Amino acid sequence: MPEHKSHHYVPQMYMRLFARVGDNRIGIYVIDRAKFIPNAPIRGQACRNYFYGKDRRAEQALGYMEGHASRIFAEAINHARLPTPGSQGHEWLVFYLGMQHARTVGAAEQHNEGSEKVAKAMLRHRAKLEGNGEIIAALDRVRIRPSNAVSELLRYTTVGSRLLADLSFILIRNESHTPFIASDTPVVLHNKLYEGQHISVTGYANVGLQLFLPLGPQLAIFGFDSKAYSVETDVGGLVEVDNASQVLLMNDLQWEAAHEVLLVSPDMSEQALQASALDWSSRRRRERTILRQEIVYQSDSEARMRYGSGEAPSRVSLDLPFVTCKLPKPAPLAPWEIPPFRDAERVTRVDRDLGSFDE
Repeated sequence: MPEHKSHHYVPQMYMRLFARVGDNRIGIYVIDRAKFIPNAPIRGQACRNYFYGKDRRAEQALGYMEGHASRIFAEAINHARLPTPGSQGHEWLVFYLGMQHARTVGAAEQHNEGSEKVAKAMLRHRAKLEGNGEIIAALDRVRIRPSNAVSELLRYTTVGSRLLADLSFILIRNESHTPFIASDTPVVLHNKLYEGQHISVTGYANVGLQLFLPLGPQLAIFGFDSKAYSVETDVGGLVEVDNASQVLLMNDLQWEAAHEVLLVSPDMSEQALQASALDWSSRRRRERTILRQEIVYQSDSEARMRYGSGEAPSRVSLDLPFVTCKLPKPAPLAPWEIPPFRDAERVTRVDRDLGSFDE
């Protein structure tokens, strides 16, 4: 059997944060089967054969990044400290968060789904203009998938993760009897300011962005746009939550983002998981992306269209009492609008670097 063929898209070091001390087993909840496995071996979870390719370069680079992240997480858990903004540790934290958000099966499937919707929309429009009913009928029976979605996402996130660097990061300590849960898509983005909009509002550079990453059942990293929100912390700079309803709201983000499984403590209550599963059975998104298309110009002989896709809006209303919106509720966005950028100059620099990266 070839060595190193099983690639974890959620690192084993991260999943161990939910295991008992010294154990290599974790609780998992398989969503489609509504099945709780309280003692599943970590090595067999959140992995795919050759997910990052066969030359091992991407896997080795990710492993190096995970080593830095592991030390940051240990410091957070043992001493309730995150790296100081501007430090090398802070840069590694931001890089890890961006890469972890982009490196999962869920992220790849979302990218594939959006690409397919755009490609089919373009082909369908052309077939209609040409009167080609055969193509139109066939489009519903075929799948169009990029062959390198993960590589493409990682390539862009290598540079694009810098857009997260201006977020403020704090720790949330869970003092309630309801533990935090994670999923096979553990870094979750949200935007309380732009909730209720019809398009994706969680671009890395968007005003109002929020980020959540649980670090085990009792701790989570919370990143937020400090110009859009104020966060009430204790004297040590932490948020302490003892209300189970608030923890359940943050857990809802994991239910919504999860691709196939939830990652939980082996001691998690199966009854609590099944209750949440019942609540989410009709709320889980069947499609992760939405298609946008618009006629830019049309005449008797010509029609110009533009197409795009983005993540479907969240269905979670994240009303956390320790977070206060500092900005007024924005008006509904027009079909092709996006939330403004926190720092337009930073976006321009990153776009320029991405262009160089692709050359």
